Amino acid sequence: MFINESICKKCGGKCCKYYPGTTLPKDFGTSKKEIFDNLVIAFKSQRWAIDWIDKNKNLYFVRPAIKGKEGSTFDHSLNGECTFLSENGCLLSVDKRPSGCLLLEPLEQKTCIPHLSKLEASKQWQKFLDLLFEAAIEAEKIDEEIWGE
Repeated sequence: MFINESICKKCGGKCCKYYPGTTLPKDFGTSKKEIFDNLVIAFKSQRWAIDWIDKNKNLYFVRPAIKGKEGSTFDHSLNGECTFLSENGCLLSVDKRPSGCLLLEPLEQKTCIPHLSKLEASKQWQKFLDLLFEAAIEAEKIDEEIWGE
């Protein structure tokens, strides 16, 4: 884990303005049920999205939504500011931040070093794709019940 808020504050969160951090399944829990339930809550909040590297190879991963695109459960934006970035830094407590954020090594006056790639994250999500898509469908069902669709 690489947390250095003083470096991040000085640069204003350039990394977070470029692209949100990727998650790993463990960011949502330790059991399949816990991961599923937390994904449903995350997607229902409209602040998390499923992204992909290659749909044909089932290389999907979860990340925070991009500002202005909240509510899009599936989003393949190539860049954009993390929905959780505020003027005062990240709105998420350290224990709720994506692994990709925690594994981003901040460097003063240099580009930060990511220690978790989208590819590595998507490989870890491959075992959970059925659960991931079921959670997205469940979150949309809840939406439909609310809006009467």
